[in-house]
Amino acid sequence: MMIQKVPDSYEKLQALGGMATDDVLSTPSKTRATYQDNGPYSDPKKNPLPGVYKASMPNGKTISLMRVMFTDFCKMDCFYCPNSHWVPRKRFAFKVEELAKTFMYMHSRHTVDGLFLSSGIAGDGSKTTEKLVKVVDMLRNTYNFKGYVHMKVMPGTNEHLVEAAHRLGTRLSVNIETPSPEHMKKISTMKNMEKDILAPMSWVHKLTKTTSGGAVGQATQMVVGAADETDADIFRRMDQLYTDWQLKRIYFVAFRPTRYTPLEEHPGASLAREHRLYQVDWLKRVYQFSNEELKLAFDKGGFLPETEDPKASIALSNLDAFPMDINAATKADLLRIPGVGPTSAERILNQRRQHKIATWRDLEAMGVVRKRAWPFVTFPGHKPPQAKQLRMDLFEARERRMFAPVALPAAGRGAAPCGEVRSCTGCPMFGAPGHPGSAGVPMPVQDAKAA
Repeated sequence: MMIQKVPDSYEKLQALGGMATDDVLSTPSKTRATYQDNGPYSDPKKNPLPGVYKASMPNGKTISLMRVMFTDFCKMDCFYCPNSHWVPRKRFAFKVEELAKTFMYMHSRHTVDGLFLSSGIAGDGSKTTEKLVKVVDMLRNTYNFKGYVHMKVMPGTNEHLVEAAHRLGTRLSVNIETPSPEHMKKISTMKNMEKDILAPMSWVHKLTKTTSGGAVGQATQMVVGAADETDADIFRRMDQLYTDWQLKRIYFVAFRPTRYTPLEEHPGASLAREHRLYQVDWLKRVYQFSNEELKLAFDKGGFLPETEDPKASIALSNLDAFPMDINAATKADLLRIPGVGPTSAERILNQRRQHKIATWRDLEAMGVVRKRAWPFVTFPGHKPPQAKQLRMDLFEARERRMFAPVALPAAGRGAAPCGEVRSCTGCPMFGAPGHPGSAGVPMPVQDAKAA
């Protein structure tokens, strides 16, 4: 007779902590390129325990969260998801009291400060959300936990359970996954975007707007590339979510094909594309760029060029507005300059109250990135070319970067970052989109002397 071992709480945490990879909670870093066993955005050196992740806060600080799924059982047929019913593997599930006790044990030992709680859909959306609500209710009312709780609201959840989640959670999120109902049909036959996703999101917005003492906002996630959507499709939905429902954040996750799913042979999306979408999100949400400005960042096919950041693309499409006088520009104008961010813009404004800015040393001390900003600003002692000449200079510089001769490295010399003297095929970026050697991009001519 075979005796099957029942997994304990630690084993469940190892499995379900690793599967809760819905939102980007860690700062993008080198670890993003390698998927670890305990989650694609984890760093084993910084997060030695399963389910423990560092979340970046708006003020730049981090908070340790227990990020966990209640269960990875899921009845849904999402064509890209490793938790969907397509994937044959062992599944795990916590009990309500078991998960609450596990969290409070870790919290009492100062391992975690808050909770990010997600789940697969076992039964239906309402039944699963009810279990999550019971976990958080126990934390709040039995264990008197007052800290941060981010709760997922499952697609198809009833309105009264959305109200209960809003009352108990700090932040809520309903994963939209794709920009439109048409795209949703390409990745699931079981989800109705209007009924299952947009309706709960609208309820959360209404509760956040009209009720005090509950969740302070909501977020969502999009899987980039699974439904063959364009970046412009994503931007249109992003605009609606930020404008109509005042979402706090939209997270983007580059699609990665999963074995056994219907999209296992569908090409994955690049991390560069994910990064560009985050940059546009930042320009929209923080820099307050208008939609007309942001449209300049997209190519004719509706995509963001992966080889150039959107802010630079917008500036290059609007060169008649440059160069800007660094001593006279408003804050809104300063934020349009590549290499100038919100912090450096504030420092420039504060410095101008004392005296004029006259050197690059002053600007660099305030956080301005000189190599990005120099063609777009003017101040005493620095006169960049006017728009027509600037356009020509930048075009020529771009051509030089793309087709410049590349020399082979000296014997025994290691691979250097792209752009330095080295063999192109030894470059870590070899084969990346837009890099010499990629499809459609000519290889540079090797330097004859070095060869």
